[in-house]
Amino acid sequence: MKKIIVKSLYKFLAFCSRIYLKRTKPYIIWITGTVWKTSSRMIIAQILWKYLKDKVVYTSPKNFNSEIWIVCSIFKIEKFIPSFSYTIKLCFKIVFESLFAWKKYDVVVLEYGVDHPWDMDFLLSVAKPDISVFTRLDNVHVEFFKDKESIWREKFKLMENTKEKVYLNYQDEFCRKNADKLKIPFKYYFWWDIEAKNYNLILEDYKITAKFDVWEGVIKTNLLWEENSDYVVLALDILKTISWNDFMEGKEELFLELENQKWRFWVFKWINGSILVDSSYNCSFKSMNKMIENTTFLQKKVFPDYKVGFVLWDLRELWNESGETHWKLVDILKDVDYLITVWREMKSYVASKISFAKNFLSSREAWEQIRNDLENSGEKYIILFKWSQNTIFVEEALKCVLENKDDVKNLVRQDEEWMRRKERFFESFWEDK
Repeated sequence: MKKIIVKSLYKFLAFCSRIYLKRTKPYIIWITGTVWKTSSRMIIAQILWKYLKDKVVYTSPKNFNSEIWIVCSIFKIEKFIPSFSYTIKLCFKIVFESLFAWKKYDVVVLEYGVDHPWDMDFLLSVAKPDISVFTRLDNVHVEFFKDKESIWREKFKLMENTKEKVYLNYQDEFCRKNADKLKIPFKYYFWWDIEAKNYNLILEDYKITAKFDVWEGVIKTNLLWEENSDYVVLALDILKTISWNDFMEGKEELFLELENQKWRFWVFKWINGSILVDSSYNCSFKSMNKMIENTTFLQKKVFPDYKVGFVLWDLRELWNESGETHWKLVDILKDVDYLITVWREMKSYVASKISFAKNFLSSREAWEQIRNDLENSGEKYIILFKWSQNTIFVEEALKCVLENKDDVKNLVRQDEEWMRRKERFFESFWEDK
């Protein structure tokens, strides 16, 4: 009965959303994939904000990408409380705004996330995008799908229902295999490698900047993650598609200062001059592998005298592919200078095969080890903290080794409700132990 009520509610909210979008006619950009959706969405939105001066561009500041969240994003509702009374109030608000609200934006940038077969059908019943972007597929969120191809087919529905133009990640094998099935124009991105675009990291006035070639000029940006450079180029191409804005006219070099997304390659200092890299928002094998590569690249280009290390915890939501995926990390990590792993899968498949790795079952155990190691080693390190955003709470280990305690506010899950939940988790952990 509860499922029937929830499903009926979703259909009703989708109907209201269709009324609002049909009445206000915004330009819709929707993004899907299993990794890097939020990073690409925020970069695209920021560049459109910067250059579409005569348009109102909106994207939710929250990671709203499923049924109820998509509806909230369409109506610029940035808070949702899962309670009966709040849901009733929300429904009345959405009904009123679908019929009477002024146009809230000219361009809206949204995420599409799917966890079950047919999820995309519901999302497409809300609206079909003018432009769609496929980021990349990886072995996450696979519980209710029989294989990766099933996830791809579900997500590819978005591409097939796009009105104007599709952007496909060339590095994704499913994109390359299925692109010719599309009946509308499509364009690849991520087709060039790091050497081809002359990607580099430079240290200027104590700030790290990324620099790379694009078309007939050079882009510099404060976003350090190498994949971000491709999303910057993608965003600029979308800008051209929408407005034909010649943003490079008369410029050999363009500096794009964009908001760095928290928990995605965010750089902190530690007390002895070491560099701590927070990439905690989400984690799949491909994203972890790329963050390891990016950290090593940062060390090589900017801090060659530093040693490189990693604090990693279990990859989640892999189900029956968990063991095989964790095994792949052994070859990647066997020659690093320092390695801390957290939780059971990392212990079984990674720490057991790398002699210098230290494994813990709690982030509050791990931080004491990290602090002692860094204080007593006499070396400076670049250390990547990477984990999925689901239990374990390794941000509590990172929190305890920050140089500036004000930086705590830039870590994930630091509000009062999350801290209460974490305290309960750690209390139960020690009781079980």
